Amino acid sequence: MNEDDYLQERIDDQIKWLSSASGKNQQWFKILRAAEIVMGCAIAYLVSHANLMPVQVLTGAMGVAVAAIGGLLSLYRFQEKWVRYRITAENLKREKFFFLTGTAPYDADEKFQILVTRVEAILAVENVQWSESTAAKRKAGGAGAVTLPARNPSESASSS
Repeated sequence: MNEDDYLQERIDDQIKWLSSASGKNQQWFKILRAAEIVMGCAIAYLVSHANLMPVQVLTGAMGVAVAAIGGLLSLYRFQEKWVRYRITAENLKREKFFFLTGTAPYDADEKFQILVTRVEAILAVENVQWSESTAAKRKAGGAGAVTLPARNPSESASSS
């Protein structure tokens, strides 16, 4: 594989996938956290009107929803994945820019081999973190838990 192919097929694909996954996890985290906050505040207000049956039912349902959202945030770790994917994407971008500008350590004769080694090290760390996160999710979810499909970011973007 030559330099251009590696930059496009490995680095750019990973940056694209990680950036997309980071954005999706950020979006889910913010939506669920906002719903949790709004419902928590609404419950506090509605309790003062709890003498009405519909309000009691609504307050109870919102309490259940807040607990469920908290569980989902804990189980799927949207914020953790959002930040981790963003960091990995930015690390790959930095390596690519250093390589393209010939900035150290890419000012040596073996600059392509150095790039591959450093990029694969970054992706290896991400793979380990992904594997640990997936194992923790399975453990937290129990044997019969339904889990969202996950993709190992070191796979090519075409295998989603």
